[in-house]
Amino acid sequence: MKSPATRGRRAGNVTASAWLGSFLVAACSDASKPEATQPAPRPELVVYAASSTRDALLALEAPYETEHSVELRFDFAASGDLAKRIVAGRKADVFLSADEVALDEVEAAKLVVPGTRRVVLSNQLVVIEPTATPSVFTTPFEPAQLADDAVKRLSLGHTESVAAGRYAKAWLERVGVWDAVAKRVLPGVDTRAALAAVEAGGAQAGVVFRTDAAHSTDVRVVFAVPLEDGPEIRYPLAVLAGRPHEAAAREFADFLRSPAARAAFESCGFVPIGE
Repeated sequence: MKSPATRGRRAGNVTASAWLGSFLVAACSDASKPEATQPAPRPELVVYAASSTRDALLALEAPYETEHSVELRFDFAASGDLAKRIVAGRKADVFLSADEVALDEVEAAKLVVPGTRRVVLSNQLVVIEPTATPSVFTTPFEPAQLADDAVKRLSLGHTESVAAGRYAKAWLERVGVWDAVAKRVLPGVDTRAALAAVEAGGAQAGVVFRTDAAHSTDVRVVFAVPLEDGPEIRYPLAVLAGRPHEAAAREFADFLRSPAARAAFESCGFVPIGE
């Protein structure tokens, strides 16, 4: 006859064995079940765009992501700087430049998908001054006034890397003022920086895009350069080669020429071009 202690140990062993067996059955049963289907990750599109297009593109971001199941990641900067980064790093899917020069650099590196380059927008140059101080200009405005002693600093985007700066220099050369003002130019890293310098009073005047000046309460527009007198301002768009989501990039590039996108750009002061 077995002792109570022995019977207890046997009962405990049976209980432990039963628990272990049920655990293994459950584990094997769960392992045999297919894993729950996970939603496919949303493709991420990296869009390099001229800083002047920031407001319009950010307004389009949320509705486009909702309707097309993609993630848009914008990088806004001077077009010339963006072009150099594209060539060096090849990390962008779409490029919206504020001038042809920057996109020419990218295309020369064979990084533009053939047939995707289109001019989609135009803009206008304006002369601005800070609202916090009395005007240094007389009416009617003449470009030669930018060379007056009262304008100690003239804020422009950098004329080598910023599209707005290149356009401003071209206009100032055309009206015969560039040589007189070149040494007083305060170069900005992009057109928003050129605007900010005037807003802060660091420059008595500036030449920027109309779309940038329109959103500032700290500057006033002294003069809008007539379209026929200024350089032709063209914003080209292209899908970039060698990236993993070309089809989605093409779709987004097409969207930027759609009526909905045109309306957003027009509301920010741009002039849409093309269909």
